[in-house]
Amino acid sequence: MDIRVLRYCETIARLGNITRAASELHVAQPALSVAIRKLEEEVGVTLFTRGRNRPVTLTPEGELLMRRARRIFHELESARREIADNQQLRTGEVRVGMPPMYGLQYFPSLMRAFHAEFPGISVTALQGSAGEVRAMLDNDKIDLAVLEGRRIEKDWAHVVLDTEEVVLCLSDKHPLAAKQAVDDSDLGDLPMILLDGSFLQRNVLDQRCQQAGVNYRVVMQSNYVPLVYQAARDGIGAATLLRSMVAAKSGLAALSFKPAEHFQFNLCWLDQQYLSRANRAFIEFAERSRRAAAAVV
Repeated sequence: MDIRVLRYCETIARLGNITRAASELHVAQPALSVAIRKLEEEVGVTLFTRGRNRPVTLTPEGELLMRRARRIFHELESARREIADNQQLRTGEVRVGMPPMYGLQYFPSLMRAFHAEFPGISVTALQGSAGEVRAMLDNDKIDLAVLEGRRIEKDWAHVVLDTEEVVLCLSDKHPLAAKQAVDDSDLGDLPMILLDGSFLQRNVLDQRCQQAGVNYRVVMQSNYVPLVYQAARDGIGAATLLRSMVAAKSGLAALSFKPAEHFQFNLCWLDQQYLSRANRAFIEFAERSRRAAAAVV
């Protein structure tokens, strides 16, 4: 069985169209069709349903073959990365996913220091909600994930990176800006700029309001954090952000909640999955950076 033809099958199944698959694979469509037909003859079953004006889909037998093929692809990729590890970290790749707020503050400084020590390792950083980051980790789109402690599965390996306070941020001209901390009752009818419900900050805010029996007023919703930050600064409404984002920023007041809300960010990975030397180097570097920062404080 030719691994190349298995990859052809995966592409056709993903795109649902032989013509588009041929274009993506840079293979002539007749040659692609012949390769699939020969594989079907080899395994003795039909792998795809083909109908006029309908997407090409896998048969049950095709689904079974693709499940096995994906394992093969994963093992081949792991072998490739293990071989690349022998290059003594002169080269390597780290793929990490994180929530947008963490990407704005902590990660750029960590990346700058990591690149200075390991200039040959490339880092791909993807952002998304906790649910999106978890899905990327489960689907092997990333190797490492930055997640808040409440979003980590029990069987995931992880190390603590940082603890951040979640605060209510609003214009320093807002009537509440003179306060050091905000009561949940202050949130009643308060104009709010919010991330959507897939973000933990939104969940925490909703839980506090539900327990206090109050309702805020949504004036804007966006997952683009710089927009949320600027809208709060412009006085459009209040937002829940990390204290480190606003500690030294003019035009914004940051109020603690009563009791205070803290998020513990962790670097996570699937314990059963092969972890390259580049990824292990990144984890160890992040841990060293956290210890050094704690020692300074």
